[in-house]
Amino acid sequence: MSGEQQLKVLIVDDHELVRAGMRRLLEENPQLGSIYEANSGEEALELAREERFDLVLMDITLPGISGMEASDRLLQLDPGSRIIMVTGKLEGGHIRKLLNSGVRGYITKGSSSDEMDRAMRRVMAGEQYLSPDVAQQVAMDMINGDDENPFDKLTSRESEIIHLLLRGHRNRQISNSLHISEKTVSTHRTRAFEKLQVKTTAELVRLAMRFNLWNDD
Repeated sequence: MSGEQQLKVLIVDDHELVRAGMRRLLEENPQLGSIYEANSGEEALELAREERFDLVLMDITLPGISGMEASDRLLQLDPGSRIIMVTGKLEGGHIRKLLNSGVRGYITKGSSSDEMDRAMRRVMAGEQYLSPDVAQQVAMDMINGDDENPFDKLTSRESEIIHLLLRGHRNRQISNSLHISEKTVSTHRTRAFEKLQVKTTAELVRLAMRFNLWNDD
């Protein structure tokens, strides 16, 4: 990365070994100054209220609020936040949605240290970055007509609740996990079902399988 400024980076991942591995990669870059860690979206938001980070490396699947929701809230706190999603697998149907929401980059955990450095350089320069496998997935989605994916119509909170429903969670469990009332869960669930044009969880599962979201956890 160019310039003399040392960057303040936040790593958000619920696996300690993953955070440790990413930290080791980042510590090799002389441009990076302070490196912070958070094991959940909630902890990331707490840190973001106290510190301003130049770059955030965010996992998607987190306990409590998802990486998608955490990213949305970080961008509300600071619209200029530079966020790169780092995921274990391609999140079918959500890549373009994340990029459209203000996330600057999307790479997989199988990315090399050189690619991570390249992603950070591009993002810090104000560009967007997709690792080659992610870019290929986006292209395939467009070829297959998945740009009409109905799940793209959902808000981040609705997506979060739908993902938890697909993982077998009931309204009360979702309420406890997201720290919102059961009534609020029910409202978001109803709106999501209307947007997806499904009436039952079974119909939701079939739709999710059709758009390759069933194993998206």
